[in-house]
Amino acid sequence: MAAGPPGLRLVVTCESCGLPFLTDSLLPHTEQRCDDCRAGRVPPDLPDQEISAAAENEVRAALSTKWRFVTAPSAQAYADRMARQVAGRIEGAPPKPRVVFIDAPEHRALALPSGSLLVSLGLLRFLQDEAELAFVLGHELAHAASGEVAVRLVRLGFNATARERGDSDGLVWSDAAVDLVRLGYGRKRERDADARALAAMIALEYDPSSAIRYLQRTADTIERRDPTVAELAVAHPVTSDRVRRIERTLYGRVAGTEAPRVNREVFRRAMGEKQLASQLVKTELETPAAAWGMSALLDTPSRALTGRLALWLALAAAAIVALTTWLTR
Repeated sequence: MAAGPPGLRLVVTCESCGLPFLTDSLLPHTEQRCDDCRAGRVPPDLPDQEISAAAENEVRAALSTKWRFVTAPSAQAYADRMARQVAGRIEGAPPKPRVVFIDAPEHRALALPSGSLLVSLGLLRFLQDEAELAFVLGHELAHAASGEVAVRLVRLGFNATARERGDSDGLVWSDAAVDLVRLGYGRKRERDADARALAAMIALEYDPSSAIRYLQRTADTIERRDPTVAELAVAHPVTSDRVRRIERTLYGRVAGTEAPRVNREVFRRAMGEKQLASQLVKTELETPAAAWGMSALLDTPSRALTGRLALWLALAAAAIVALTTWLTR
């Protein structure tokens, strides 16, 4: 819910464009669409990759002042290797993802368009085996592979800038990323990400039942009203529905001749509580020019300036469109 004049209102993710909007009353799933989508004014796709990359750089700079990022040598190498293996089984996923740990107890995960996977320590400590980690990473990589992350981050940033929400110091971009974590991509896109993550698990010969076990524990934690899972509960469909859909996918599936992997002991030794507690050091959320294939854009200060100029020109255009729409109402 959102507080403000004329009072409390509901925050809903649009089923068409995936952006959040406010409503005064509960809406049936079929009517959860923002005013623009109802009127046929569907937000356009991303202008181009340079704008998307520049938007991510703004998000990274803003999040570095909002979240604390840490790393651990053995856990980092293990998580990156896992991310690359899972990404290799998801069509369109960033080829060289890198996991960055968020020092926070909340269950939080976000894949940036370039392939940086931001995962909280609270979520990592909740997982019990390597198969569960593969499912969580696969879910976020599926969002990145479909272009949903880039589209949402830029659109959220555009909309917030047009409404003059946030200051010029980059708060508007950190708000866009946090909104994405808290509100998700809409039920259909979240279900699709589950399906693609499950397919990647099976392709890598992990036990798909681990995804069910992870979600059932999550449901139990939500039922206890644990605040660490509040964001996750809001951003995703009801956990019992996610479990049912996975069970339906697995129903009648013939298992292979070998037992599927969970690798619980391997996971515990690489990312157990003791390892994370004793090895953590602060790190920075660096700009991944190479991962984007954006070296030509960021090689020189003048090209970096060009990228940022393109971004702000696009933001100015979005603000003008928003103002024109408001004046013509």
